[in-house]
Amino acid sequence: MAINLTAEQHVELEQLGTKPMQVIDPVNQKIYFVVSQEMFERVRGLFDQDPFDISETYRAQEAALAKVWDDPALDVYNNYDINPQRP
Repeated sequence: MAINLTAEQHVELEQLGTKPMQVIDPVNQKIYFVVSQEMFERVRGLFDQDPFDISETYRAQEAALAKVWDDPALDVYNNYDINPQRP
């Protein structure tokens, strides 16, 4: 179901450019955002999936950072809180 914008809402949306327009439901004070179809298509996958579980990304995070973790040049950061090096 689509709802037509009022002339005032259209002007406000045009002034915002690509930024989302915040709207408030006067009945329950809930806040919603109006975004263009193009913007919605970019983020649609976030709405079409089951709730996001960060643990599903752990394996990919480990693979992406494996070379960094093993870099001896970065060993100085392992104990930075204990022995901070100040200039």
